[in-house]
Amino acid sequence: MNNVEIDFAEVSRKLELERRLHDTPASARVRGVFARLLQQSLRSRGFGSSLDMASLLGEQPRSYRLYPAREMLVAYARAGALVNPDPGEGIRTLFREIADPFSRTWYGRTLQRLLRSDPMSALEFLERSRDHMVNFGMWRVEPRGPGHAVLHLIDEYFWIETAHRGGCEGLLDACGVSGSVSVELDSLYCGRLEVRWQLRN
Repeated sequence: MNNVEIDFAEVSRKLELERRLHDTPASARVRGVFARLLQQSLRSRGFGSSLDMASLLGEQPRSYRLYPAREMLVAYARAGALVNPDPGEGIRTLFREIADPFSRTWYGRTLQRLLRSDPMSALEFLERSRDHMVNFGMWRVEPRGPGHAVLHLIDEYFWIETAHRGGCEGLLDACGVSGSVSVELDSLYCGRLEVRWQLRN
């Protein structure tokens, strides 16, 4: 079992967490499946008891329930600091690993089939299914041609430059393609991810 001391004030400063929590509407909610995936990831690293999700969310998270996005932001900030001295890179790593285990949940069964095809199909599935996962913000996929798409994120309170960049990188990994994801921010909560990949022969 790993024991890591975290200076959460410093983590919060690096991630601009207090500002993000202030700006995130109290009504913003996220499905508990993401809390459970986070717990699973931490357990696999030996940090199973390092983050008390039940105390943050008021109960042991249930996959189908919606939980406050603010508490989920705190959970991912703490977890990011556990897995990497740079908490932003830790968050990126955690989100990069989400695509495959998410595809094995009952929410993600359709995604599992799409991960074996072109990443564009998987991105479009995520765009369509977003409203089932969270109740805030908007994603829009803009196809730019073979092996190229731009994912526009609007009112997205999770870190675009680390969390969602990592999520798209993980999607490419799960599809078995090589590629890259670059970030352009208009503000903390709006921007775009440019996703490029090499199509399979």
